[in-house]
Amino acid sequence: MDDIRWKQRFQNFEKAYKKLKKAVDSYKQNPEDDLIQMALIQAFEFNFELSWNLVKDFLEYEGIIVKFPRDTIKEGYQANIIVNGEIWIEMIEDRNLTSHTYNEEQAKKIIDKVINTYLSEFEKLCSYFKERL
Repeated sequence: MDDIRWKQRFQNFEKAYKKLKKAVDSYKQNPEDDLIQMALIQAFEFNFELSWNLVKDFLEYEGIIVKFPRDTIKEGYQANIIVNGEIWIEMIEDRNLTSHTYNEEQAKKIIDKVINTYLSEFEKLCSYFKERL
């Protein structure tokens, strides 16, 4: 693999995505375990950060300069890298909620979104970049 930043970032994202899937599996087996809930939230935060930076790096590789998550997601959507732009905007909002406040009820709502919505968006992104390696 060439020494290209987005490819390096993709390798990190792919590893983190696998860990997120493990956290989801663990949560499904033991949904009341506080440590598993925290691990799943942390894995979501880490995946989101890596994913938007992956898209940013790829866009820059393609000659499109973006700096912030929201701009990156909008450009990624326009470039057909991101399929569901509105869901990714929701991810920004949920990422901000998880990093700035901790509320158990809010955390469970976000966990539900990670399992039922966000995980598949990360999967689509992973597939997109696997095809480009």
